[in-house]
Amino acid sequence: MNKLPHSEWNLPFRIFILFVFLFSVSACYVGEEREVVVQPKKTPVPPLEQLAISLSESGFYFKPQRLVVLTFLDHEGKKSPYGEILAEKLTTELVKKDRFQILDRLANQKVLKEAGLGLDTTTDTATLRKIGDVLKLDVIITGIVTPYQDGVFVNTRLIEIKSGLILKADEVYVRIDG
Repeated sequence: MNKLPHSEWNLPFRIFILFVFLFSVSACYVGEEREVVVQPKKTPVPPLEQLAISLSESGFYFKPQRLVVLTFLDHEGKKSPYGEILAEKLTTELVKKDRFQILDRLANQKVLKEAGLGLDTTTDTATLRKIGDVLKLDVIITGIVTPYQDGVFVNTRLIEIKSGLILKADEVYVRIDG
């Protein structure tokens, strides 16, 4: 036989050396390939900005030019304690979306008062048409505020002045810190 005396342990030793080599090489690659990808957290969209986005989305057949946001009322048709501030904040968010020509609520309150109208009037069709005629509006945004637990539901409608049709509607929950 031509076997050398040390060849019997040579094969297991070779396998061991090969295993150590492969493990060390693969560990290097695993370390290089393993890159931690940190997903940025989605920041929640504030509720009134959500409303502005929803009401500003294009896609409906009518392309309104001018609008004003009326003071939000409660479910009984009376001025809500939060109605004015929520309408102001929604007005600001709508301006940021740059979709409509939005009339300033305070600046136009005097004009409406002279016509016997106001931003906090009931939202019957005849009154909406009068407001639309006085301010030369295409659409108007109305809202109803309903208290619930530690906040309010704000239900809004984008209404076409001429027909009285609701073009868009949406609702959000706004937490009120007390």
